Amino acid sequence: MTSTLKTSNHNKNNLVETTCKNTPNYNLCLKSLLSNKRSISGDITTLELIVVDAIKAKANQSSKIILMLSSSSPPEAWRVPLKECTLSYKVILTVSLPEAIEALTKGNPKFTEDDMVGYFGVSQDCEENFKRSISPLTGLNTAVHDLSGVGREIIKNLL
Repeated sequence: MTSTLKTSNHNKNNLVETTCKNTPNYNLCLKSLLSNKRSISGDITTLELIVVDAIKAKANQSSKIILMLSSSSPPEAWRVPLKECTLSYKVILTVSLPEAIEALTKGNPKFTEDDMVGYFGVSQDCEENFKRSISPLTGLNTAVHDLSGVGREIIKNLL
């Protein structure tokens, strides 16, 4: 972020900057939040919803890549890990993310914190499933992992 941009948006982004300083990945937090217009006038709940949206985007990307790889005759060593990752990311997309959004919008952030811990675990488990070969999902698993760490710290402001 340039000095001019930082100065001109300082007051608007003070909550973002203060919030991101308390996360395990300040730069990822800033990048994720400032790339969304809602962060300019949003409260902590809005910031958390932005992170949830970012996780959803990465989980969708993961699912698409898993589907593409699964249908393209993957190496034998990838078949079981891809199947396990498919199920895990499906749970994130169809159960956990909608639950997190509902919990945030209804003022019950504790469930969202639990979901963040779940996303963290799913991304780690998916990566570890490939322990005998190089994972084709490392970048996306890392993104979900890191975003869930940021989201978990942001949600603590609401507890």
